[in-house]
Amino acid sequence: MTSLLMRIACPLVWRYPAHKAKVLYSFSLAEYGSMIDLSVAARYSPSLKRSALYIRHLSDEVRHANLFAHRSAELRQERGLDPLGHPHADTENLFQTLGERRFLAFVHRGEARACRQFEVYEDWLRRHGDTKTSNIFKAILQDERRHAEYTLQLLQTMAGNERAARNDLRRAALWEAKCRWLRIGNSFAGKMFFVLAAAVYWLSAPYIVLVRRLYPERRGWLRSESSTASSPVPALKDRSAPPVA
Repeated sequence: MTSLLMRIACPLVWRYPAHKAKVLYSFSLAEYGSMIDLSVAARYSPSLKRSALYIRHLSDEVRHANLFAHRSAELRQERGLDPLGHPHADTENLFQTLGERRFLAFVHRGEARACRQFEVYEDWLRRHGDTKTSNIFKAILQDERRHAEYTLQLLQTMAGNERAARNDLRRAALWEAKCRWLRIGNSFAGKMFFVLAAAVYWLSAPYIVLVRRLYPERRGWLRSESSTASSPVPALKDRSAPPVA
């Protein structure tokens, strides 16, 4: 079902060169962010064997990020646009937050999802004549399949059996869904605040006009009657007038 939806969306994703460049650059950012998370995992994993596998994985991610960014820059330059720049991403500290087992489950789900996604994109781009971008996906797919395979094997070894590994994968799926829901909620809240603020502004406009008509604005200094009565100003004598006999 997911592959079918991606095939339906392909014309919207890849038909326009400017949008194609942005999508490729977003993949570059994702690969770069994955590289940062894997570098943290390689540093803090208690197993030298797993650390070595993480280092090999992150070197692949760096290469993937550069391939996507370079192709994105080519597509933009063909249209006279500047490249979007060198990929840069932040880390969410997934290894420390999730622990190594759940981190492996999260990475495996991401790699397996990328395999399905890139297979669809590679096929669509090849059939529509963009062999250069298609070959990039084809080359990266080989690494993604290897990444999905080794992370699943490590997860099963750490979990002790396949059933426990499947439970870890389900928990990773629930955690992803929760994070996605929170991101959507934050984005929706910002948009709703803008809509409500604009609605309050336009609904209050007639009352503001009415108040201004009933109570017109007065400019300059005004003195209240109470202050005038409490502190009267004495009248000045006319020194030019003759005294009264």
